[in-house]
Amino acid sequence: MSFENAKENLKEFGKELGLEGLQYDENNTCILGIDDEFSMHLTYEPNSDRLYVYSPLLDGLPTTERIRLKLYEKLLEGSMLGGQMAGGGVGVAVKEGLILMHCVIDMAYAAPSLLRAFAPLYVETVEKWRTVCRDICEGREPTVDTMPKPPQSHQPPPTPGGIRA
Repeated sequence: MSFENAKENLKEFGKELGLEGLQYDENNTCILGIDDEFSMHLTYEPNSDRLYVYSPLLDGLPTTERIRLKLYEKLLEGSMLGGQMAGGGVGVAVKEGLILMHCVIDMAYAAPSLLRAFAPLYVETVEKWRTVCRDICEGREPTVDTMPKPPQSHQPPPTPGGIRA
């Protein structure tokens, strides 16, 4: 049943993108190119009923130890409790020189529209972190803020004392 949910989520996401007929391959994976800049991988894992969403942040680690350390520190800071990584985290494959950002969606409980709703935040977050990685590797301070923006509220300002009716 969960794989059916993962398929339905992919179908709804495809409709949103105007890409009818998105499907998982024989490895339960679908790879989407995002603006010719990076790829968004969606892999359904049947043993856990999870959909793994992951993208490369950087191909090729810095060769300078000082820059690599600064990059790792920034990534670990941003990954703390998923706060700056759309609820996910980051991993490093040192031998491959690859850094991936990843998030997990439990397909046993996810609404069929969850991926469609989550994807814009995910893509925006990957784009920011790719810029941060590039900036650090080029010896600059990051030029983007990775902190998520608070949701826009249309509620009236709080009454004195901070309590709303």
